[in-house]
Amino acid sequence: MASRMLWDNFDRIRINGLVHRTDRRAEMAEELNRVGLGSDRRVAFFDALVFPDAGGFRGIGSNGNFHSHLTILTQAAEAGDSVLILEDDCDFAPGAESYQLPDGWDIFYGGYDASDPNDLVGGDVVGSHFMGFSKKAVPLVAAYLRSLLQPDYTPDATAVARGHFNPDIRPSIDGAYVWFRRAHPELKTVFAVPEIGLQRPSRSDCTAPRRRDTLPVLRQFTSLGRMVKRRLKRLG
Repeated sequence: MASRMLWDNFDRIRINGLVHRTDRRAEMAEELNRVGLGSDRRVAFFDALVFPDAGGFRGIGSNGNFHSHLTILTQAAEAGDSVLILEDDCDFAPGAESYQLPDGWDIFYGGYDASDPNDLVGGDVVGSHFMGFSKKAVPLVAAYLRSLLQPDYTPDATAVARGHFNPDIRPSIDGAYVWFRRAHPELKTVFAVPEIGLQRPSRSDCTAPRRRDTLPVLRQFTSLGRMVKRRLKRLG
């Protein structure tokens, strides 16, 4: 019997990205083809939401990313589907498609930055560029994210105790997922070891463009440097 592909665990796969970042979409299309998802009907690009202001978040980008993930999860919940959410700067490590998820998983991190990801109370996890949610988890996390948008939302007790909570600033999507896991310890989280998804070196839209991304000659050298860095990350 053929081994189960990682993608077989998900009813839908959504790539979150800004419409105008055609460079990222082209690179992501190459990645999808490389891992056998190029013509998969479950895969679709999601046009990331854009807001005119921070709206209670730390920045405009954080506001848009939070609402984009929430919208993807809400749509999956309404359909009763499990979902894999990828950011459009995600590169797959060699063999990512063959990763085996254990039975009973609910939350999956394909890529992340954490000193000890399994330390639910004491640790934080940065990285939401390769996130999977089971049918069981999807409606729960969607409801939880919506609750954080309410004026009287309940903060994470651990964040408050550690002095990492500001009532005037909503948590980023990375932080919100950490808070959600603490609120639902009954859900099984799986972290890929080693990581199977890396963030591609790329110009960010969350900050003002740097000089190297605006001048033609510098932009060419910057792109070349990012390409080399990308290949080195894959190797290493």
